[in-house]
Amino acid sequence: MKRILILLTLLALMTLLIACSGDIERALENNITSETELVVESTEELIEDEPEINMRPFVVGCTDFNGDFYKGWTNSSYDNDIISLVWGFGLMTDNSRGELISSPLVENLDVTDDLFEWTFTIVPGVSFHNGEALTVSDVKFTYEFYMNTEALNEAGASSLLGEYIESIEIDEDKNTITFRLKKVMFTMDYSIFYEVWILPEDTILEGAKATGQTSQQWVKSNISSPIGYGPYIFVEYKESEFVRLRVNPDYIDRPPAIQEIIVKVVPVETAFDQLVLGKVDLLDRSSYLKDEDNKDGRLTQNIYYRHGGGTMILHSDFEAFQLTEVRQAFAYVLNRTKIIELFLENQGLASQGPYSKNHWMMYDDDEMDMLGTDGVGRFESSLINYDILDAKGEFDESANIEKAHELLDLAVSKTHGQYIHLTKVDDTYKWKGEDLEIKVIYTSFWSDIYNLVWNENYISKLGFKVTLYGLDWPAMYSHWTGDTEDERQYHAFVGGMGYGVKSNPRESYSVMNIKEWGHPSDNSSRFTGGSSYTKEEWEELLIAIENCHPIDGLEAYKALWREFVVVINNEVPIIPVYSNRYSDVYDSNLENFETNALWSWTRAILDANWK
Repeated sequence: MKRILILLTLLALMTLLIACSGDIERALENNITSETELVVESTEELIEDEPEINMRPFVVGCTDFNGDFYKGWTNSSYDNDIISLVWGFGLMTDNSRGELISSPLVENLDVTDDLFEWTFTIVPGVSFHNGEALTVSDVKFTYEFYMNTEALNEAGASSLLGEYIESIEIDEDKNTITFRLKKVMFTMDYSIFYEVWILPEDTILEGAKATGQTSQQWVKSNISSPIGYGPYIFVEYKESEFVRLRVNPDYIDRPPAIQEIIVKVVPVETAFDQLVLGKVDLLDRSSYLKDEDNKDGRLTQNIYYRHGGGTMILHSDFEAFQLTEVRQAFAYVLNRTKIIELFLENQGLASQGPYSKNHWMMYDDDEMDMLGTDGVGRFESSLINYDILDAKGEFDESANIEKAHELLDLAVSKTHGQYIHLTKVDDTYKWKGEDLEIKVIYTSFWSDIYNLVWNENYISKLGFKVTLYGLDWPAMYSHWTGDTEDERQYHAFVGGMGYGVKSNPRESYSVMNIKEWGHPSDNSSRFTGGSSYTKEEWEELLIAIENCHPIDGLEAYKALWREFVVVINNEVPIIPVYSNRYSDVYDSNLENFETNALWSWTRAILDANWK
């Protein structure tokens, strides 16, 4: 065997639907303060021997949780923050530079020359938060838990692990686990070993036996009470209010200095005020902190280009949005320039596809100095820009509407398939004989901005209706993923996307990830290739990207990934509304808190401390 240190420094994408309503979307609702008596009392018991430790809780503002704190279910970005703190890592992890490395759970990693066999030696003496020892048996149980797709799907979750792993063998005497893989693929380290959080086998099996459930059903029943082994122990969750965690004194790595974390839901309208008043210590991935709002220097901010963006998801298998030209027309009349002006005060960019400024694949070899900047490379310049601007650089309303009508008229001229349902009477477009209506759904945060953008005067010029609906996050997300028994009625969903360290688009866009309405779909735009590719051709492209060699296949991966971006750009199953510079704004009494596009607050807080 040849020992390989896996250090792939690729700043690449894995499109995971994120529960973002915007940048301050991560800004929040409720009113637990840093001085909450309940919090301080619980932590004093834990560390009463060491009074010199600063007991001040770290309070993070957020919007609402789904409460799914086990991976594989409908995890929002806020759920994933809690998961990251409770588990910390799987068999592999990353560092602040985006390099994938063996995690603290791993004493040794051996990989065969052909990359098909990976053997991990697990560090002895690690325990779950409930005291159960973590062994190679738990690791094997976890992977088989997620590879049992039938039981997993019945419990409302999903995983692709079964497609990647041929067999698993453990040697309890040597404390090793060996994975024999079915195929070598570009993101194998990321997709198979990065975010698979190890589960406590004995606890789950005993619980499932006692309740007469499968292991997957038991986890679903206890999904809001996670048991991990990471830096923080889950203490309490109150729906739509807060999650409270305390430090794990037996953490395998260096225990964090911050003894308690509260992630609380606060109204977006008061989020910044709560930060200024000290009731919240952090608003992450927020808007810029202006000098006039911080004259006393009480706040600090870390600024970086976001590895993700505000996004509108279009259900490309629903009503008129089945037609490529209708989706394109809608993209042209969505005034992204105005959204960026209103929401970000022009501190953002409109991207043309599912990519960020941190993606190395966007740049040619001689353009790599643009990585992480606002520079536009040759490939990005070749994509369709759905904003037609006037000489002043402002959204050209008449030109964009004219282009939309040109596309809609083209669709009307076609009579095959679903095109037969799109007609035009005078200046009004019809769908199945009724006025064409696009129903857009968002959370309350976006109400003012989207009503200003889609005002009655503007809509009256379009030749079709745009109707706005507001729902709370869980209800909107249920419609977004199809996980609802309610009648299907919405076409477009205001949300966001975040990208991981490496990108496997098949995980988010596979045809196989689309479920019948009433079941959660991981392909949330329900896209199958549009008019560019057949379902089979689309799946073949995604598989080809996935199967690129992780070491020798960088150029092939780049070329295929760009082909994927071109299709998304042309077919518009999503509209990237904005890509912005993020600002993590926090209390200046917090030291050593270094976040960036690939290093979120849940990772940076482990090295931070109160002054």
